[in-house]
Amino acid sequence: MNSANPHAVSATHGAAKMLKPALMAGGLIAAAAALPLLSHGSAQSALVSMLAEGGLRGQTTFLLLATFLIAIGLPRQIPAFAAGYAFGPWYGTAIALVAQSLACSLDFIWARTVAQDFCRRKFGARLAWVDRAIACHPFTTTLMLRLMPVGNNLLLNLAAGLTRVRLTPFLTGSAIGFIPQTIVFAMLGKGSAPNHVHLLMMGGATFLASALLGLVLLRRKRSAA
Repeated sequence: MNSANPHAVSATHGAAKMLKPALMAGGLIAAAAALPLLSHGSAQSALVSMLAEGGLRGQTTFLLLATFLIAIGLPRQIPAFAAGYAFGPWYGTAIALVAQSLACSLDFIWARTVAQDFCRRKFGARLAWVDRAIACHPFTTTLMLRLMPVGNNLLLNLAAGLTRVRLTPFLTGSAIGFIPQTIVFAMLGKGSAPNHVHLLMMGGATFLASALLGLVLLRRKRSAA
């Protein structure tokens, strides 16, 4: 079997190393440019305007915008609320979950491929506890953190990308953990319309159940430690 050309490998590594600062700067610039949209009112207005286009084009634009805004820090509940109001609780949940999962992947991959080396050099000691907390049981720990009604979605995505955890269990745990709160806010979005009080009640019950499940998983993890 022929070994790889060391000159080609070296050139590829050098090109990737040169591209990393540009990709890091590009991501930060894009996030900074979109900061005005991160206020709840602006984000919801922008998402609703996308939905007003209707049809496949409106849904695709909504999905892309929601993915980008969640990836740079918009609370994921806002697109779920807007999607629930526009599409109903079940289809709204589905499209919001896709946006949340895509945003989670984007954050993770950006942190892993672009910022990991830099952050490990600067913040290695502070990141060690995140690595220990997630890497041993990535799926269960991620699921527990997602089910809890507190925490920052963006910071968890980035922190996981800076650890040695693999994307697949992290993304799977995230996607499943996203489901209860996404259903809640999609129901609340549809429930804000007249004659949907029962959806508000179902949303509240689902939110409580997901929080309790997160606490149960937390207690089990502490007991096993």
